[in-house]
Amino acid sequence: MTSDSKKEFLTSQELADRWRVHLDSIHRWRREGKPPSFYSINGKILYKLAEIEDLELAKRQSNN
Repeated sequence: MTSDSKKEFLTSQELADRWRVHLDSIHRWRREGKPPSFYSINGKILYKLAEIEDLELAKRQSNN
């Protein structure tokens, strides 16, 4: 696994840190079926970085 491939996905904690929210918020959004979409890979919940960046861009553009 290259360093680039490690950056393709974020853990729930990494996403919470990135968005400066509590980890419980990430868990609640997932339970409620709210974005972002997630992947369960080998029993781990992961978020695709490209999709997170797309969500951030869409949110930024919608607030302008």
